[in-house]
This record gives sequence, C-alpha cells and structure tokens, in this order.
Amino acid sequence: MTSAHDKRLQFRSNLKNGRFMTAPGIYDALSAKIAQEAGVNCLAMGGYAISASRLARPDVGFLSQTEMAQALKEVCDATDLPVIGDGDTGYGNAMNVLRVACEYEHAGASCIFFEDQVWPKRCGHMDGKQVISAEEHAQKIRAAFDAREDPATVIMARTDTRAVHGLDDAIRRGRLYAEAGAEVLFIEALRDRAEMETVARAFKGTGVALFANMIEGGKTPILSNREIQEMGFAGVFWSCTSLYLVASALYRGFRTLVEEGTTDSLKGQMIEFSQFNRFVGLDVYRELERKYRVGRDD
Repeated sequence: MTSAHDKRLQFRSNLKNGRFMTAPGIYDALSAKIAQEAGVNCLAMGGYAISASRLARPDVGFLSQTEMAQALKEVCDATDLPVIGDGDTGYGNAMNVLRVACEYEHAGASCIFFEDQVWPKRCGHMDGKQVISAEEHAQKIRAAFDAREDPATVIMARTDTRAVHGLDDAIRRGRLYAEAGAEVLFIEALRDRAEMETVARAFKGTGVALFANMIEGGKTPILSNREIQEMGFAGVFWSCTSLYLVASALYRGFRTLVEEGTTDSLKGQMIEFSQFNRFVGLDVYRELERKYRVGRDD
C-alpha cells in the first residue's frame, strides 16, 4: 500500500508537472477502489456524498468533524491514489481548524480544503449561502497551513462568495487566501464559461493552482476535462457523479426486482459473485488464512 506521504508527493507532482487531475466525489472505500481500478488519478472525499450515503440527508451541515474524518480514513485506506479531503468550514474558528487539519492529515489526506461559508454550511450549488469575512477565513487557512505535520500536505482554499458578493470578491478572496498559505484555490459555483476563463486569467502565472467543480444540474455549466484544462485549471471535481450513478442504478435494479420478482434481466449489468470477490481481495485474504493456519481450507 502506498504511504500517505508518497500519495502527497504524487499530488504535488501532478500540480508541478501539469498532470491534470480528474477527482470524482467518493463516499466510501468501495467507490474509491472502483475509481482507482477505472484509471482515475485523484479522488475527492466530499460532504455532499458522505451526507447522502451515511444519513440520506442533504449537505447542510449535519455531519460532524469526527464522522467526516472517519469517512476520509476509510477512503484513504482503500486506495493508492491521492485523496482531497473536504474540511468544510473547519467546524469553528481558526483554533478548530488546527484540529481538523491534524485529524485529516492523520486520516491520510493528500490535500485538505476549507471553505469560507457560515456554519452550518450547505452544498456550494444550493441557494441561500452566507460567507464569513475574508480576513477571518484567511486566518483559518493560515492555521491549516501551520498545523501540517507533513510539509507535503497541500492546503486548498475554497470560496463560496460568488453567489453572495460576486466574482470580483471571489478573486479578491482567492488572492488573500493564497497569501495565507493556500497552494490551490477552489472558487465554487461559477456561472458560465466566461467566469471560469476570468478566474483562470486572474491567477495565471501566480503559482497558485485552480480546481473547478462540475455538478450535473448545478450552477456551473458542464464542460469536458479537456476544456477545463485548456483554460488553465489543474484539476476538476466531479463531486456528485458517483452518487448519482449509483442512486440511478440501484433504483432501476430494485424496481426491476419488485416488478419481475427476479434479477435475471439484470445479470448483464452486474459484476458476478467470483469476480467481485476477487475485486475486494478475497483471494489475498484466503492466502493469509493459509499462511497463518486459520479458517477452513475448503
């Protein structure tokens, strides 16, 4: 298994060498492992998907820091890929951020982002957001930067002010957060291609990397990875794609089971028993049983 430090070095290498990162939103260990198998090069553990999968509730601040850190650890432990951890607002002031940064780093995060919303926060593509002052959030970013035990850990700053105070304030805040130690900026819920291009121009040549966010049905129009990279972004979150795919597939499958009373018509859409067992490492587990002479060899 790749060490947390080596995953952080890989994340930094991607940034340094212009290796574009496609970071789907992951909500558990299995979805992380599937993403790695599919060839994804970076993962994002986000509150939207965790809240939906664990609580079946919206992303409006119901999850605690402890629940999020545990979910992050499960994702990091399941994959060799760098994982970006959603630190929400830091669950308090700069003093609380000190603890969150440490907990997320211990969980294995390669990069941690903190946003400038008022707590309880909400999904960045929902209406009704509020933001704290830029100066207060800059102190949170400074605290996160100072809290790192591994200097390879990357701190990302997110701002949600576009929906509250406009694009100019988002760029102003981004610059302030970069000065406080953020190496990557995530300006949430940009409204169109022109705004994305404006942000890219504003930070071109500054040494600060940018991430975009694509949510199907959200505020930002869906663009391809290639288009986003050509604008000058270092990576993109596909925050809800996995969640929406799974929800749709499960609903269709369960409806078929209810209506037909069997899964026969679904077999072509499913991984079969032995293949799935290999995927989750049952063969490795059985080898360890034999090595340590435990279990039954049947």
